[in-house]
Amino acid sequence: MSGGHSTARRWLWLASALAGAAPSACVTVTYPVPGQHVSPRAGETLVFGRLHFFYDGREFFPWKVRLLPDSGLERHLWLLRLDERAVSAELRPDEDGSLAIWLAPGDYALLGSTQAVTPGAAAVEVEALLRVPARPGAAYAGDLVMKTEWQEGTHVSFGEFGAKTVEEQPLEIARSTLEQKLGTLPQAPVISPWCTADHLPAFNDPELANCARELLDRGCPPDSEPAAAHVPRTIVAARSSSAAGQSSRRRGSRRGGGCQERAHTASC
Repeated sequence: MSGGHSTARRWLWLASALAGAAPSACVTVTYPVPGQHVSPRAGETLVFGRLHFFYDGREFFPWKVRLLPDSGLERHLWLLRLDERAVSAELRPDEDGSLAIWLAPGDYALLGSTQAVTPGAAAVEVEALLRVPARPGAAYAGDLVMKTEWQEGTHVSFGEFGAKTVEEQPLEIARSTLEQKLGTLPQAPVISPWCTADHLPAFNDPELANCARELLDRGCPPDSEPAAAHVPRTIVAARSSSAAGQSSRRRGSRRGGGCQERAHTASC
């Protein structure tokens, strides 16, 4: 099977698994082209940050080109737009995990799997939530850190991607790092961080959109009660208090808890 047909088949399986979604539903993800300036795009916001993966305390880079792939360290990610139940093509961060993409405003769930999606294959999890603000310019989502640990042959982390936290670098540093790669932003970005929790709603939960919206409306609060009665465990998205001048802020859970990609745009 050709690469293009394989990609389409994977997307069609994922889309068919979305309850109530039309098979053609797709989120358009556009990757910016480096230049001297970042030009605004009508009706879209540039979301940027970084994804970190750790296995037993060692950081690894799923998107780094290798001669021989390590199937045990595969990580595959998609974005699900909650109000439309539409899914993106697989995300393609830089080799170091940096991610900068143009997205339409709205609420999204980051979906993850340790396997490339094929019909009837890997389970898909909700790894984090994201609210893309309706404003021109850019939004900083922070560094999403996912740590998997094994202990005497036992998987001790919650979920396939492990325990999740969000670290926010000082905004001026995050902006400077982005501008060195892509060019000058037209205005200062806002902060709209990933939302992680001890137990996020499941991918196939019919109340996923409502629960996610409530969590995001409340700012992904620490030590909160379940967002809905069907969520059996406490939702946690702790944010550490940081003194002035601290290098970063951290959010996170207390426990581990027919798309085609073009040169710079992945869409239907």
